[in-house]
Amino acid sequence: MDHQYSIINQCLQLLKQSDMPTIKKLRVEIQLIQMKRLLLNDSLTSDLTHNSCGDDVFEGLLNQMRRICCGRYEGEALTDLMERIGGMLTVLGGNHAAH
Repeated sequence: MDHQYSIINQCLQLLKQSDMPTIKKLRVEIQLIQMKRLLLNDSLTSDLTHNSCGDDVFEGLLNQMRRICCGRYEGEALTDLMERIGGMLTVLGGNHAAH
């Protein structure tokens, strides 16, 4: 989980450095912070974080963040990112997290 938490922090750092419009940044930032909160939840089992939402999923998120924060946030790219994060939140926190 520490590695996953670190990846979320890297994503937040990339977001801060990007030239994405502020409202879009804030939407992504809120979702990432929600994910950090869920990762800190003691009731999460290691099976859940490793099987359903493992390191490879988080690495994919980081790679997607790198692409978007380098200026490719137009069109579907940001929508795809938000859908990915939403799916991860659902896995990590159940139905409550996505709302």
